[in-house]
Amino acid sequence: MKRLSCRDLGGPCEAEFAADTFEEFGKKSHEHVMEQMQKGDEAHLSAANSMRTATPEQQKAMMAEFKRKFDAAPNV
Repeated sequence: MKRLSCRDLGGPCEAEFAADTFEEFGKKSHEHVMEQMQKGDEAHLSAANSMRTATPEQQKAMMAEFKRKFDAAPNV
């Protein structure tokens, strides 16, 4: 199991997520961002907007970087 924060993925806060797989981690972080956006959190709204407005190539590069960070994170 690995643990990373919202900030580790380019987000604005220190909320932590633990997961065994990158896919599971992505689901948890997505749920977190959606919850924060529903609360009207401007920092998370801005971060999500940056992802949405990125080109497909930029999105692919971001996902590759997130995967690299997940893979490099120590097991806890």
